[in-house]
Amino acid sequence: MVKSKTIVEQIVSRDIEAVIVYESEHVIAFADHDPINFGHILICPTQPYGSFIDLPVAVHDEIQHVARDLYHKIVNKFNPDGMSFIQNNGTCNELSHYHLHIFPRFDGDQFGWVSSELGIQSIDVLRESLAGL
Repeated sequence: MVKSKTIVEQIVSRDIEAVIVYESEHVIAFADHDPINFGHILICPTQPYGSFIDLPVAVHDEIQHVARDLYHKIVNKFNPDGMSFIQNNGTCNELSHYHLHIFPRFDGDQFGWVSSELGIQSIDVLRESLAGL
C-alpha cells in the first residue's frame, strides 16, 4: 500500500498551492491557510518527520534560524503586541508532519489558551508530579 503524502509534502511538490515565504532543501515556511492573524506562518521540514523528537539536529537548527528571521520580518511588517510559537506532537498534530506555528499577536485578538480542569497546583504537588525527570 502506498502511503499518501502529507499536506506539507504536497505543498513541497506543488500539488497544493501555498504562499511560500522560505524554502531550502530541508525546510519550507508558508502562510497558514486558516490564520490566527495575518502573518501566521508554518515552518516545516520538507521531509515528513512526525514529531519534534524525530527531527535531525541540522533540520531543527535550520527551523529555529528561519523562525528567528521570520520573527523579525513579521514584527517589522505587522507591528504586533506580541508573538506566539506553537508546536504540537502526537495526536495533537493534525498534519502528521512536524510544523512550528509562528504568528503575531494583538491585544484583543481573542486567541487564547484553554487549560484543563486541573486548576492551580501547589509547589509540592508540582514537585511530586515532576519527580524523576
